[in-house]
Amino acid sequence: MKKSIFFLILLSCPTFAAVDKKMCNMSNESIIKRIVPKLEPNYFFKASPDGRYIYYIGENKNFRLDTHTGEELLLPGEADPVPSQDGKFLTSINWRNPSLPRWSLNLMQMKNWDIIRDRRGDFDKRTGRIDSNTSRTYQSVGTLDNGNYRVLSLDDSQAVGRLLIRDYKLNGSDILGVQSEDFKIPAEGYKLPMISRDGRELSLLDVNTNQTVIFSIAEDGSGIREIDRLDYPSGKADFNFDSSKIAFHVTETVNQNRARRISAEIALPPKFNDEAEVRNVFVYDRNNKSITPVTQNKIGNSYFPVFIENDTIIYLDQRPGQKLSFVYSKIPDVPPRSIDIARSCFKGEVFDDSFSKLAELWKGICTDWDGGDNSALKVMMLNIPYDFCIQIAKSSRGKDKAELIKVCDALAESEIKKPSIATLTNPVEKMLQVKCAICHQDNLPFKDKAKLKDYKNKILKRVKSKDEKYRMPLGGSLSQSEIKELEVYLKSL
Repeated sequence: MKKSIFFLILLSCPTFAAVDKKMCNMSNESIIKRIVPKLEPNYFFKASPDGRYIYYIGENKNFRLDTHTGEELLLPGEADPVPSQDGKFLTSINWRNPSLPRWSLNLMQMKNWDIIRDRRGDFDKRTGRIDSNTSRTYQSVGTLDNGNYRVLSLDDSQAVGRLLIRDYKLNGSDILGVQSEDFKIPAEGYKLPMISRDGRELSLLDVNTNQTVIFSIAEDGSGIREIDRLDYPSGKADFNFDSSKIAFHVTETVNQNRARRISAEIALPPKFNDEAEVRNVFVYDRNNKSITPVTQNKIGNSYFPVFIENDTIIYLDQRPGQKLSFVYSKIPDVPPRSIDIARSCFKGEVFDDSFSKLAELWKGICTDWDGGDNSALKVMMLNIPYDFCIQIAKSSRGKDKAELIKVCDALAESEIKKPSIATLTNPVEKMLQVKCAICHQDNLPFKDKAKLKDYKNKILKRVKSKDEKYRMPLGGSLSQSEIKELEVYLKSL
């Protein structure tokens, strides 16, 4: 009888004895510095390319923070101060000013990363204007090749949300609209737009599928076309300077019972419920479709990351009991992995179902969270060491243990081997290592030029194939220009 009771207790109590929980915490030595502003930042912010100046909202007002001197200068508007990347143009939103149209757009020229001021230090109104024939929120600015500025915003004043896009140009002390009015683009079911620095692409959150979607923008700004759909939910993603990477944060509900008292990012100041949610920052590499974690919070909130030069990141950071701060961070030296590539490498039945189960196991072992999976779990545990992943998979008490181990194998195969390409200077050789070698390293001698030439025809056939299961790179494709460069390179061997 005692043996039976003991057996029942074992069945009813999950055990992770074979798992080394010390491996749950990934060390983060990438933080460069932390800046605490005078006011508590509200919602998203922007920075100058060198990171010296931060443009943020505090107490219903806009400010420019000089992180070298600590000086904070007042800027026009009550929300969203957004500078162009050349430092010559600034936009902001009029929100709670009763003397100005609600959601109207301030357009201002800049000099030395500040608005042009009069003798009293106030904004010189001769160098800017207010666009009242619009209703904009969440605006962002791209700098076009011709020197004009493209402003993207969301107009949610309508029953069905829509995007607003309009180009502006500087003309002496005046700012002129290139088009006579905004391009109005239907965007039902989409939120939180962000334009790339060159004004050619934008990201949106698809609230129906809980995915981040990348669109290209027509040359004149009149329309958009979907080009990529990513496996994580994020709004206000930030493009780096060549648009090859995207920084984003995801929110994980960590306590289902407390989720009703959800955090309010847009409160003044923001109010976070650490017992209900956790936010973390990640970087997505569009070239190899990999994800690298920048933060690994189990409690607290890191959110709204922005790129500055040299792929350094600034993000807002909230620690329990501390003031909100701006954290400067390098991208951690963690081998990035790709969910897309792992899905293609998977040798089991259904990758996404097995990956979700593995992520739930990780949650049970490494956290005390009990919230539902919203894709955040997957990116949270994506980069854990292979040995630790196997331990977690083997801890499963179900019949899916073998499938979960195959997920670990696929994640390991999707890892981008940075050291193997770090010394490569030829862009085609680097492309081969990053894009094509993934999942194929045992089949084709990518690192041996002498042998590689014997596989020229096979490589080109796979690259040009329309069969997604055969084509290289798995889970993606090369552009026409990349294929041409590859052909020239292979012929030269």
